[in-house]
Amino acid sequence: MAVLQLLARGNSNQNSAALSVSEGTVKFHINHILYKLGVSDRTQAVIAALKRGLAHLE
Repeated sequence: MAVLQLLARGNSNQNSAALSVSEGTVKFHINHILYKLGVSDRTQAVIAALKRGLAHLE
């Protein structure tokens, strides 16, 4: 959920320091998020998450 929220805020993989994890770990989580939401890219993931109430724009 934290990675998804960072995606919604427009953060890149390089901003993984905000979660105290490596960039590779963020990429791993993003791939799982894409799969679970049934989408093919980060933009679609954010849109799906916003529609489902999984992430919020602040």
